[in-house]
Amino acid sequence: MSADPTPAPAPWRVLADALVARAATDTDRLAYDDGTERVTFGQLADRAAERARTLAGLGVTRGDRVALVLPAGVRFTEAFWALQLLGAAPCALNPAGGANAIARGVALVRPRLVIDERTSWDRPAGSPPVPVSAAQPDDLAFLQPTSGTSGSARAACVRQRNVLAFLRSTRDAGHFRDDDVIAAWVPPWHDFGLVRFVIGAVYFGLPCHIVQPAISTIPEWLRTISRVGGTVSGAPDFCYRLAARMVDPGSVDLRSLRNAGNGGEPPLRSTIEAFESRFSVPGVVLPGYGLAEAVLGVSAHVPGDALSVDRRGNVSCGAILPGLEVRAGQDVEEPAEILVRGASVFAGYLDAPADTAERVRDGWLHTGDSGYLDAEGRLFVLGRRRGMLKRAGVVVAPRELEEAAQRVAGVRVAAAVDVALGPPGQRGIAVVVEARVPDEEEARIAADVSREVVDRAGFAPDRVLVVAPHAVPRTENGKVRHEALRDELERTRGIAPG
Repeated sequence: MSADPTPAPAPWRVLADALVARAATDTDRLAYDDGTERVTFGQLADRAAERARTLAGLGVTRGDRVALVLPAGVRFTEAFWALQLLGAAPCALNPAGGANAIARGVALVRPRLVIDERTSWDRPAGSPPVPVSAAQPDDLAFLQPTSGTSGSARAACVRQRNVLAFLRSTRDAGHFRDDDVIAAWVPPWHDFGLVRFVIGAVYFGLPCHIVQPAISTIPEWLRTISRVGGTVSGAPDFCYRLAARMVDPGSVDLRSLRNAGNGGEPPLRSTIEAFESRFSVPGVVLPGYGLAEAVLGVSAHVPGDALSVDRRGNVSCGAILPGLEVRAGQDVEEPAEILVRGASVFAGYLDAPADTAERVRDGWLHTGDSGYLDAEGRLFVLGRRRGMLKRAGVVVAPRELEEAAQRVAGVRVAAAVDVALGPPGQRGIAVVVEARVPDEEEARIAADVSREVVDRAGFAPDRVLVVAPHAVPRTENGKVRHEALRDELERTRGIAPG
């Protein structure tokens, strides 16, 4: 097979059209393999249709919301595509997130049905036939829970036409080739895993090898890339950082990789260089930027792009995807909120018109993130707008201090926040680092972190706190919740001078 970019598909109106087309043209080609079960595109379409008939017999119909609480794997994909055939809107929830988290997710979307591992797929008698491509372009394709790094949980409503617009833009940007092999570690209850891998495999007609997502399976993720000759993958920055620490480079061969997306949190130059150097894969980790409210991506590097780093050490998230308009600042010293306009911008939040109106104004999606566009049109994302730090009138991205702190031996995770320092009205910058060290080593770690920050940023943080592993609050997908950390420090007065 050639290495040309994937050809433009027929003018599909909804996602189900892609499944039907792949079943006809790529019947015997592998669609998904989760290590225990494999399914071709033809088998996937047949099984999805059978599942759809069962769901129709249970009363699920076009426009219904359905909670999908299944582990990553072939069974998940069959249920997802069954709902697409019915024109229903799945909302994927983490089955390992705990009963309370699942209950909150279900309460958020109020689904007609919850599909989990207890669901019986025995078709009720008299189940109606499933219409092909029951959905319409303005129907919902899926709902994405998005508590994000701050604020209350909401469900982003993503239309069929939004998803297809995004997929067309990645195709036009040259992100995929027709000989690509996907290795997926990011969970399908995250938009990165759902759109890029579960949906992308069918849209682009590519085999997708699924690894169960967990910190402990990071080595298996790299072994899978090595075993299947994976060319396309992706993960948040922290995953690459852990992989470079956890995996013996002699145990895997990653030279088949050409497009390893880095998204979900600000990319760190040190992470990218450590991963690429350790596994001898220069130029394969490609930073990008996106959010659920724009389906998935807003900007991204493509294979062959050189890593671009500004004078403050911020890594570019690449060029804006075709079909999108972006407004931002013009320089690292004068960033502005990133605004996005285009066909992939979401339909709004479920049952939250005020939140939707605040987020989308005059046709522009207000991302809440701060950044700028350089002269070449590359987007630099500094972090959450409300999380930006200030020192002597200069705006500093938390990532700049966090990357410096993570250079210290023993530091696992770092987070920089603006906090109250005790006396009324006094605020300063605190750097909190996770490290598994004896109590007597904490002072040394704190001093080393302070020196690294001085070397990088030219000033010392007002406080450095050393905490136990997993103490820094993070989202389900591993991103630091800076506002929650700041609130916790101020609530417990753990930041007050001793």
